Amino acid sequence: MTTPLTELPERIVQKPVVAALETPNFLKLARQACLRISPLWPLQSFVAVNPFVGLVGKPFTDVCNLMQRVTGESMLMSVEYFRQQFASGRLTSQDLAEAVTRSKSDLTTTQLLAWLKNPEPQPHIRLQSIADIATTKFQRDWSGLVTEEISKWCAAYFDEGQSVWRIPWKKLPLFTAWKQAAEIDATPEMLGFNGFRSLAAGLPKNAAEAIPAQLDILGISPLCAEEYLHRLLMTLPGWSSYVQHHVRDKAMRGTHDESLLDLLAVRLVFEVALLKQFESVGIREHWLNGLNGQKPGFSPTTQKQLLWHCALEISFQRELCNKLTRAAQNQTKTNHERPIVQAVFCIDVRSEVMRRSLESASPGIETLGFAGFFGMPIEYVPFGQRHGTLQLPVLFSPKYRVREHLPHATPEEEKHARSQLQLGRRVLHSWNAFKTSAVSCFSFVEAAGIGFAWNLVKDSFQLGSRKDAHFCHSCAAPNLHQHKRLAHDPMDTHTEAGIPPEDQIQLALGALKNMELTSNFARLVMFCGHGSNTTNNPYAAGLDCGACGGHAGDSNARVAAAILNQNAVRTALQRHGIFIPEDTCFIAGLHDTTTDDIRIFDTDCMPSSHETDLHQLQLWLDQATHYNRQQRAASLGLASAEEVDLKKLIIKRSRDWSQVRPEWGLAGNAAFIAAPRERTRSLNLHGRVFLHNYSHTDDSTKSTLELIMTAPMVVTNWINLQYYASTVNNRLWGSGNKVIHNVVGTFGIQQGNGGDLQTGLPLQSVHNGENWMHEPLRLSVFIEAPRGDIDMVIAKHEGVSQLVDNGWLHLFCIEDQGRLILKRQACGSWITA
Repeated sequence: MTTPLTELPERIVQKPVVAALETPNFLKLARQACLRISPLWPLQSFVAVNPFVGLVGKPFTDVCNLMQRVTGESMLMSVEYFRQQFASGRLTSQDLAEAVTRSKSDLTTTQLLAWLKNPEPQPHIRLQSIADIATTKFQRDWSGLVTEEISKWCAAYFDEGQSVWRIPWKKLPLFTAWKQAAEIDATPEMLGFNGFRSLAAGLPKNAAEAIPAQLDILGISPLCAEEYLHRLLMTLPGWSSYVQHHVRDKAMRGTHDESLLDLLAVRLVFEVALLKQFESVGIREHWLNGLNGQKPGFSPTTQKQLLWHCALEISFQRELCNKLTRAAQNQTKTNHERPIVQAVFCIDVRSEVMRRSLESASPGIETLGFAGFFGMPIEYVPFGQRHGTLQLPVLFSPKYRVREHLPHATPEEEKHARSQLQLGRRVLHSWNAFKTSAVSCFSFVEAAGIGFAWNLVKDSFQLGSRKDAHFCHSCAAPNLHQHKRLAHDPMDTHTEAGIPPEDQIQLALGALKNMELTSNFARLVMFCGHGSNTTNNPYAAGLDCGACGGHAGDSNARVAAAILNQNAVRTALQRHGIFIPEDTCFIAGLHDTTTDDIRIFDTDCMPSSHETDLHQLQLWLDQATHYNRQQRAASLGLASAEEVDLKKLIIKRSRDWSQVRPEWGLAGNAAFIAAPRERTRSLNLHGRVFLHNYSHTDDSTKSTLELIMTAPMVVTNWINLQYYASTVNNRLWGSGNKVIHNVVGTFGIQQGNGGDLQTGLPLQSVHNGENWMHEPLRLSVFIEAPRGDIDMVIAKHEGVSQLVDNGWLHLFCIEDQGRLILKRQACGSWITA
């Protein structure tokens, strides 16, 4: 079961090290400030993260105010956005009145409407660092210099292979390494930080000692220290988040790490340097007066923004509730005949469109929604590689390693093929190292560049054919893929790989029960993972399956199908009341969300008795993918394209190295529904809803309900809030203009040639150049289950309680077979929606 970040084991929480220096609790406050920072996953496994995950213990409204105070930035859309929504009819006076009633605000609808026409200026209130004050007071960007210096150090320290020359302190703790480098680095002094090397030389050897000492020099009150330290971390939000991931990843592996505390100590030293440099002109008093004068109250503008935001969410919820209740009232008797095909898709919002498209091909097709790793918590090791990818949600740790093998190959043939791959990778690595080496001759590099001219022309004008640029990224010898089909072998008997037979049974049992597939099996059951197919896209992993850790889900689908096709597993499942017919065959597929293609794997392993079934399925898939493209065409600017050209144009977008919007990913996501498919099958949900199959009548122990609320609900909340944050304030929580992105250290993105890491989605992922493509709403969760069962899960899990009671998502209960929908209030009571 997935454990929310707020409920991770104690070993993950940073622990005090030097108790003797905690007299004013400065070290404890520093650790608490660090816990406010969310993790940022590296590019190769980039997944959506709630940027406010460290603050979910506070109400959403309070965090809006807190972030305004700490960063000077808003967590809500501007008055111009709400003015546009009201003018278009998306928002009504009724929505505003309902928002005022629910919030028990003193403001009236008339006042809120008047604000659209004449908004008061938003005061720029922000808790300031000493660098901020020095920047304003002396008309020099000291804040920018500090950010640039720390960013350059972090880029070198955390580099994962982009640079050829490594820093000599890489194996030391971050603060210790930085201190040793700072003692000899003259760059800060050349930039104007007087006596910086001497200051560094006099520092304690570790952050646990340095932080209390530096705060004591600053003379800050413990009452202000936590928010001030939070402010310092938010001057480097990208690096702070990446280091938080580093800390969290090591903790999940059982290793304690203090890197984020180290980074905070480094940032604090620059504060002390500026204080000492400018203390004679009164900078300390200016800073302390501003620090102590901060008030936690809401500004008038923030109050109005919150009410307009709530009205926007009420409008969406009312429309969706009406759709669900009308569908329930008009629902005909469920057909219990055996389906011809069952297709299990990921709960991803893009799957909602594909599921409708496939179901429209035949009434004999049944689709289901389940997390796209299909209950297979594996590390997948591609053929010829030693290390693999973690194919499971980032809140899990993999339990099994599954290796890729050449089918029907002898050990000698496999060894030869593996050596070819490894040789190709070594040659490629050596060439890349030479290209980027500081000692490479400029004249040679310029001359060699001519050899790449034809590739540049082909990429620019889409000439010739291209191999899949994303799915085969791990292969350094692509010809092998053209001649040999690589297949997973979950029965791998190597001691370091494979899934034991008894565990295969438990995995199969858990997967089938949790995806509500325990009876009435079709002849063909397809597990359909999803992945993207783009070129020149550092954020490619963000378009892949989040349930697979930012990777395509074909590995998991193929492992699940292989396990369930075994007679031994099926026989064992019968002891648990699950009887899979002899003529049921499980297959694996992959939905390419960029091109809308669905590829079926391992068809040569299928029995001849299912050739007709497979042929019919392929025809239906072709029909579904065509319909899916038509539905997506308008959002891609291709609505006027002829049907014969649409597929070519969409595929061309995926191969275009200059395309900044190859697809829209999960833009528009707004709701999560856990209910039987018949509640939504007749509805067009426009690719805005995560769909998870759930029947509470089949869940006697409520274990599936608990799993849904502690895992998929949490993950979709993360996705929702990352898209939310990247829309409401792309400068702070997004990653800005994709056109000027540069990859740093192979793991992150910078804007231009330096500065902080970027934390969220590019502007082009949520905006089409004219309008927002994502509507920033908190996730509305609809669960068909008795409200008492839902309350029990909330009471049992603090992390879930925080999300619900603190307003980070809206929770609805569906009862009476879809005819009654109730909304949970923060106090724990339920009201009719």
